[in-house]
Amino acid sequence: MVEHLTLRRCGGRDRFALARLVDRLGGDVDAWTSAELMGVTVQTTVDALDEGLELLVDAILEPSFADEDVELERRVSLAELELLQDDPAERVEEDLLRAAWGDHPLARPVIGTAKSLAALTAETLRRHHTEMVQPGRVLAAVSGDVDRAELARRLRRLPLAEPVSPPSLPPLRWRGRQLVARRPSADQAHVRLAFPAVAAASPDATAVGVLNRILGVGASSRLFQRLREVEGLTYDIWSSALLRRGGGLLEVGWACAPAVLDEVWSLVSEELRRIAVDLTDDEVDVAREGLARGLAMDVELPAAYCAMDVSEVLDRGRRFDPELAHREITAVNPPQVRRIAAEMLRPERMATALCGPDGASVRVA
Repeated sequence: MVEHLTLRRCGGRDRFALARLVDRLGGDVDAWTSAELMGVTVQTTVDALDEGLELLVDAILEPSFADEDVELERRVSLAELELLQDDPAERVEEDLLRAAWGDHPLARPVIGTAKSLAALTAETLRRHHTEMVQPGRVLAAVSGDVDRAELARRLRRLPLAEPVSPPSLPPLRWRGRQLVARRPSADQAHVRLAFPAVAAASPDATAVGVLNRILGVGASSRLFQRLREVEGLTYDIWSSALLRRGGGLLEVGWACAPAVLDEVWSLVSEELRRIAVDLTDDEVDVAREGLARGLAMDVELPAAYCAMDVSEVLDRGRRFDPELAHREITAVNPPQVRRIAAEMLRPERMATALCGPDGASVRVA
């Protein structure tokens, strides 16, 4: 809710004046919230740097928490919440985090619930905003043709301090539960599996990224080739690595007709068992090259570079170095990936979530 209000009214601008300024900057101005961060981003041309940074600083320091704005954004958030709850793919993603991490804060939906949204007041939001905007809790990243000294002058109003100290969270404890949401009228079964993974700063984090690509990222990945290209049982199947400061998970997801769910489940289980046994050097080479070239392309995008720099500072306490990241990718070797696959992809530790019609969960849960 604080994020929603940052770009509604700030720095003495009303909603229309703020909207016009955003459009003058090119319209690429946004506020966002993830499980661990809230951010405000401005992407514009160098000649508009003064206006862009002034807007960014005002949005962070001086959002309006007027009662009418809070009520409006509450309605907007409730409408968004209803939309997400009506989407089985979104529902099963939320359920998977609860199945893996229980009631840990990182397993809660970022948008909240109808009950938590109803309980928020302007005073609560102001208090939370004050706790967020203090030295050690604010990090600024800028990428572009700018002078560092001049940039520091323009950002001097922000409470920037080193080192950055993110709020501490309770330790992550793996639950490995199975959750099912019934949708009697659904045509598809949406399934998610998760296995415990390493934290973002772990020496094995890059190898987990390589394993993830081999398993379910891209056209040559094992799951896509087997389930989509060979068997034709699902339109899309994928994997994803979610690595946080306190731990992580490796996720596999797909949607399929309920009639073929048992067959898909058996084939996915087979691929998960096999990867630690018959992983080839060529698969590792392909995954490393894909990661390295993707990194090289991301570095060319200012917004992506900023995001990588912020993540590196928060997760590892160091600035992002493209050359170091490239070396870490190329250093990953097949034995390391096989070891991680054997340690992580253990069926007894698996968490599962399914959203689909009655009877679709027999083999998964």
